[in-house]
Amino acid sequence: MAAPFWQAGKLYLPGDLVQPITQPAPNNPQVANGYFEEGAVGWTFSGDASLSTTHGYGSPKCVQLPGDKPDGVALNNTMLVAPPGGTLTATSMIDQGASVAGATAGWTEIRWYDALNTLLQTDKGNVVDSGSRGAWHASTVTSTAPASAAYAKAAIHLTSVADHDHEIFGDNLVITGAVAGLPEGLVYKAVQTESGTSGSSEPAWPGILGQQVVDNEVIWEAVTTSRVTWTAAPRYVSGATEPVWPTEIGAMVQDGTINWKAISRRVEDEKCPNSKVVAIVASKVFAADKDIVRFSATANPLDWSTVDDAGYLPTGLQQANANNMAVLQQYRANLVALNASSFQNWQVDPDPASMAILDQMDGIGSIWQKAAAPVANDLVYLSQQGVRSVGIANAAENLAAGDIGAPIDVLVQQAMLYADRNNTPPLATYYPGAGQYMLAFPNYPPPVLGVYGRLPASGCGDTINYAYVIAGGLPPYQIEIVDGELPAGLSMDGSGLVTGEIANGGDALWTVRATDALGDTAELTENRTGSDGFFKFLTTRLYPVDGRVESLALASEVVEGTLRDVFRKYAIPPESVSLGSIVEAGTLRATLQQYALNESMTLSTAVEAGTLRETLKTYTVPAESISLSTAAVAGTLVRTLITTNMAPEGIGLSSSVVGGTLV
Repeated sequence: MAAPFWQAGKLYLPGDLVQPITQPAPNNPQVANGYFEEGAVGWTFSGDASLSTTHGYGSPKCVQLPGDKPDGVALNNTMLVAPPGGTLTATSMIDQGASVAGATAGWTEIRWYDALNTLLQTDKGNVVDSGSRGAWHASTVTSTAPASAAYAKAAIHLTSVADHDHEIFGDNLVITGAVAGLPEGLVYKAVQTESGTSGSSEPAWPGILGQQVVDNEVIWEAVTTSRVTWTAAPRYVSGATEPVWPTEIGAMVQDGTINWKAISRRVEDEKCPNSKVVAIVASKVFAADKDIVRFSATANPLDWSTVDDAGYLPTGLQQANANNMAVLQQYRANLVALNASSFQNWQVDPDPASMAILDQMDGIGSIWQKAAAPVANDLVYLSQQGVRSVGIANAAENLAAGDIGAPIDVLVQQAMLYADRNNTPPLATYYPGAGQYMLAFPNYPPPVLGVYGRLPASGCGDTINYAYVIAGGLPPYQIEIVDGELPAGLSMDGSGLVTGEIANGGDALWTVRATDALGDTAELTENRTGSDGFFKFLTTRLYPVDGRVESLALASEVVEGTLRDVFRKYAIPPESVSLGSIVEAGTLRATLQQYALNESMTLSTAVEAGTLRETLKTYTVPAESISLSTAAVAGTLVRTLITTNMAPEGIGLSSSVVGGTLV
C-alpha cells in the first residue's frame, strides 16, 4: 500500500500513514562488538562485571567477573528483531579459569522487550560450571519471540560462590536468526488522539515495529503494510593458519569465523567391549568380549548398560573349550558365533528375553571375522583348513560342516599361514550377480624370498661381524651353509650372522641358503678366489709362515700405507737375508726377531715422507758384517739393534737423512 512522504508543518489526522524521507538505520542481524575488540563500546555492564584486556577468546579483550564477587552481567545494546513466533539463537564462550568445578558459572541470555522497552522475559542457555584448567566452553540459548515482543538483547551472565577467589571470563557473543535490514513496507502511523501538526524537521524514525517517535503534535508509530520473516544464514570461513587444537573433550577453539569443539567418537559406555568382532542383527549391535558376546540396547548403539535392553549372550557356557569368540555373522534372522573350534547359532530378538541358542557344534570354527559371508541358505567361512560352510537342509535346521572348499584347500592354506603370521586378515564377500563367494588375501603372495649381501673384503687375521640380509617370503627364516665352507676361523648362526677371525688366507667357496616359514628357499653363492680371496701379506698382525725357509728375500713398495715384515723364531740357512723396501708417505717396519744367522744380512731401504723402523732383536750374528744402508727424505729413521751378540768390528752403519730425524 502506497503512503505519502512526510511533510514539515502539515496537519495529520489520527490514523494517517507516511513514508520517511530519510530512512532509519536498518536492523542489525548481529550484535555489535560481540568479541570486545572495541572494548566496552556497545555494552552495558551491571553488577561486578568489568572489561578484561588480557584473557579473551581469540583476542585479548573480554568480560570478567572477579572471583570474590557474586554476580555480573554484560548486556549488549544491539536491538535484535525477530518476527512473532520466530527464534533467536545466541552463543557465547565461557572460561572458568583456575576455578574448580561448580565454584564459578556462566551462561548466555536472550532478553525480550516490548515496544515501550519493558522487559518481558529472559531465556537462559546451558550453564558452564565444570570446564576447569582454562578451557573455553560454549553456552547456547535458543529463544522464541513472545507475541508482544518488539526486539531482544543478548547478554553474558557470570556468577561466583562467596568463598571463591578465581576469575571467570566471557567472550565471543554471536546471534543467529535476527532480521536484517528494515521490515518490507515499513511506514509510520499517526496514533495521537487528536489532529496535530508535524514539526519543522524530520524526526529520528525508529526502525523497529511498534516503537514510537514524537513529531511536534504528532506521535508516529512504526507499522508495516506487510510482514516478512527473514532468516540469516551466517557464512563460516576458517582462518589462514591451523589453530592449536584442544585435547579436552568439550573444549572449543576459534578458527576464523568457525568455532571447533573437541568431541569423542568412541562409545563411552564402560560395558562396550570396543571389539573389532561385530555384527548388527535385530536392531542391535553385537560385539565379542572374550568368550561372551555383548549387545547394545535396541536401536541405540551408544547404550550398552540399560537393564532388560542391553546385555550379553553367555556363549562361553555353550562350548567345551576356553577359546574367545572370533567371528560374528548374521545367518538368516539368527546370529552365528564362532571361535577357533566351536560353532553356535543363536536366535536374537529386540527383546533380550526372546534370545536363545538354537544349535551348537564343536570341532568346526574360524578365527577370521571378515571372511564369513551368508550365501543363500548357507554360511560360508574360512576355517583353519580352508573354505567351509554350514547350511540348512530340507527347510529344517540341521546345521552340519560342509566341505565345499576341500578341493581348493591347497590353494589357500599357504595364504592363510601368511595372513596369520603377518596379522593381515583375509576379506570375503558374496557377489550375487556372479553367484560367487570371493575371498581375498591382502599382500599375498609375499615378495620373492632372497638372500643378499657379500662378506666384506678382508684377510688373514681380520675380525668379521657381518649379517646376510634375508628379504621376502614369510618370516621366521632359517639360514645355513649348504655347500662349501666359510674361511677357517669364521662361523654363521641361524640368523645369517657371520663372526670370527680369519685364520688362514686363500680362496674360499660357500653357499648360503635361507628357508622361510612357507618352506620356500633361496640361495646365495660366494666364490671368493684369486684377487677376491682372503690373502693378506701386508698385515698389522704377525703373519704365520709354515714350513722350513731356505732363503728370504723381501722387496716391498708401500704408498700411503703400512708395511710390517715380521718373521720370528726361524732357522734360516747361511745364504742371506735381503730386505729391500721403498716407502712413500707410509710406515715400514722390517723386523727379524730371534734368528740364528751364520753369514750376512743386508738391509737397504728408501723412505720419503714416512717412517722407517729397522729392528734386529736378539740375534747371534758372526763377526763378518752387518751392513745397514738407509736414506730418509723428510721422514723419521729409527735404527735399533737390541740384545745382539756380535763382534764390534762387524757392524757398519751408514745413513743419510735430509729434512728428517735420525735416532
